[in-house]
Amino acid sequence: MSFVSLGDGSTRPTFFELVAAERLLPSLKSAVLYSLRVFVQQRPSLYALLRRGDEAFALVNLLLDRSSLYNSSATFAETLYGLRRVQQDTPGQSSSKPADLSRASQRRTLILQVALPYLFCKCNALFSHHRPQIEAPLGLTARRSLPADTPPPQGGSSSRAAASLAWLRRQALRLFLFGYPWLHAAWEGLRFGFQLLYLLDSSAFYSPELWLLGQSVVRVSGTELMEGERRKGQARQKQLQRTPSKPALLQLLQRGWLRATWAVADHTRNALILSVFGFKLLEWWYNSAEGRIAGQQKKPPPPPPNPPLPVVDGIDLPSDPGICGLCQRPRTNPAMLSISGYLFCYPCLHAHLVEHSHCPVTHISATQDDVWRLYKGE
Repeated sequence: MSFVSLGDGSTRPTFFELVAAERLLPSLKSAVLYSLRVFVQQRPSLYALLRRGDEAFALVNLLLDRSSLYNSSATFAETLYGLRRVQQDTPGQSSSKPADLSRASQRRTLILQVALPYLFCKCNALFSHHRPQIEAPLGLTARRSLPADTPPPQGGSSSRAAASLAWLRRQALRLFLFGYPWLHAAWEGLRFGFQLLYLLDSSAFYSPELWLLGQSVVRVSGTELMEGERRKGQARQKQLQRTPSKPALLQLLQRGWLRATWAVADHTRNALILSVFGFKLLEWWYNSAEGRIAGQQKKPPPPPPNPPLPVVDGIDLPSDPGICGLCQRPRTNPAMLSISGYLFCYPCLHAHLVEHSHCPVTHISATQDDVWRLYKGE
């Protein structure tokens, strides 16, 4: 099962084919994590597996890409779109007969394809975890909220070593939180530049990873597909025809194991891509169903609660709602006390709270944080 287009004789894949192949793994990761969540709900004792979801998907990605690279010189996502990788020694357009990937190139590709997304995922998680702790409520700089940049104290050797290690960790965290957004922006800008050059037919490299590896992606022809299937069948037949000096029962079990392994390898790719489509279908179905249910069961908002009652010792409220109860004059620069809902002039209310620290009408304790300034719209 692959999304192969054999109508065009060009070996250069289109920009949209490469984008679709690039976005397949994130969709597959969502499907894998969703399956893990459903499985953990039935087996709560395996919650640690969900906490290691990134590592689990990296392992799945490693197995899929390893099999695809060694069999067809392409990643798992690229094989689904009828693409493969070739070695490009010099920048520019690929030659008429590009060189296939060597075993060393396949290993380098596998390491980069698995390690780079995993590292970026972990860096994003670390940055998202520490960002609320370093950002001030008003959007001030991160340095103001970070732990004090103090050198390790002098003391015993063990305490000094522990303090030095903690100080180094703070410095490393400070450096990471400062530099990671710039690094991420630079990497995304570099990727955009490579994709733009590829879209304009000015480069054979779709991404920086391909440029680092010296590889380009080409479209697989129908002849190459049939030749690959023929070679795979011949290799399997040779493996089955081997007759080692083993009992007949062991040979039968070995052949059965080989056939079962090949069947799993042949159908795992189809099962995974179908799981992606199934996940997207379920996601759309539940989102639309939740929207319909929310629209049908929408109820009017509850009435507001009754305001607190005035106390005997509180000030008398004027009959005119436009008069301030503190200065007994027309209210200017209005402000509301949120704990009671009464309006006063802002200077009058501020002075009263500084002196008494309670609402003038209900005597409920209040501070300056409970004052809401009101502005008239134009």
